[in-house]
Amino acid sequence: MWMKSTDTMDYKVAWFDAKKYFELQKGAIEERISHFNGRLYLEIGGKFMRDSHASRVLPGFDPHAKKNIFESLRDVAEMIFCVNYEDILSNRQLSNSDINYGEYALQMILEVQKNIGFTPFVVINKSVRDDTEHNQKKIDHFIGLMKSIGLQVFKRYKMAGYPDNTEIILSNDGFGKDDYIPVSKNLVLVSGAASNSGKMWVCLWQMYRDFHKGFNSWYAKYETFPIWNLPVEHPINLAYEAATVDIWDYNCLDTYHLKAYNEQSVNYNRDVEAFELLKKISDAFVASDNFVRTYQSPTDMGINRAGFAVTNDEICSIASLREILRRKERYQEIISRGDWDKAWLDACDKIYAKALDYCKSKGYDVSQVL
Repeated sequence: MWMKSTDTMDYKVAWFDAKKYFELQKGAIEERISHFNGRLYLEIGGKFMRDSHASRVLPGFDPHAKKNIFESLRDVAEMIFCVNYEDILSNRQLSNSDINYGEYALQMILEVQKNIGFTPFVVINKSVRDDTEHNQKKIDHFIGLMKSIGLQVFKRYKMAGYPDNTEIILSNDGFGKDDYIPVSKNLVLVSGAASNSGKMWVCLWQMYRDFHKGFNSWYAKYETFPIWNLPVEHPINLAYEAATVDIWDYNCLDTYHLKAYNEQSVNYNRDVEAFELLKKISDAFVASDNFVRTYQSPTDMGINRAGFAVTNDEICSIASLREILRRKERYQEIISRGDWDKAWLDACDKIYAKALDYCKSKGYDVSQVL
């Protein structure tokens, strides 16, 4: 059924309809854009240039789907690329190699420049003022890497009162304190080196500054995982949990969506928190006719059509079981290279057990995994 390659699975038969997904996802993005007459900040969930994880759990998924979708929009779009200050200092491991975090981010940016033509603005989120000399040297080294290829680098500093004190956030001591990123186009793609890079915070920050410049701005999120119209403990969604064990993401029911539409939907903890923050902050300054005001749930906030292109649930579930095991092996490799959290391995075991239970309940043939 499949052959193993470097970071993807080369399946002999596609059980995910890549063409259908491309058409549905691109159409949904275009439909969302049609609601806006100003600037849309579109947060990109997951890797931008190559979504290898999706290609492993969705046999037939084109890992370059995002690139292909946005190539057609490159003349009207630009990009902000986010990194996490703390990840630079800790050298967070984003691949199975021991490559430096900054160099890994640089590789991602160079791919974007080469393949799409964007020269992104780079923003370092959660920056610290007056940090130690040791830490500042690491940050300066990262900034030097970015500037070596002609990139503009901005810092967004940790903010007192975040995320609860709206009065501080929406003031000169909050959003008004850090430098504005001088975007000029009406579609701004906000991507990042990895999860938890502060992408949504940058979107809200820019929206607030646009508002004070007299410019209308909105927000939406391009998502792939978790897949909202699959169960919380579906192996595909559990494979996402395994992929983010290092930041302790977890899937959950979107209770806002259930209340608004009497329809079950799945999201994950940080997007639920992001939705609550978006509503609280944007409702304080955006116009009453801003399309963001129509969002009733985290699911509304996102754009995700992946679930409609799965053509064989059993094969995708088995592929997801394999991915969970693969993630455990990856975490073991990272742990063996340094002082990382061994609790990641226990978490993967629990996630795998849930996914296995789902497969057995459906009568799927798990012998090819066990």
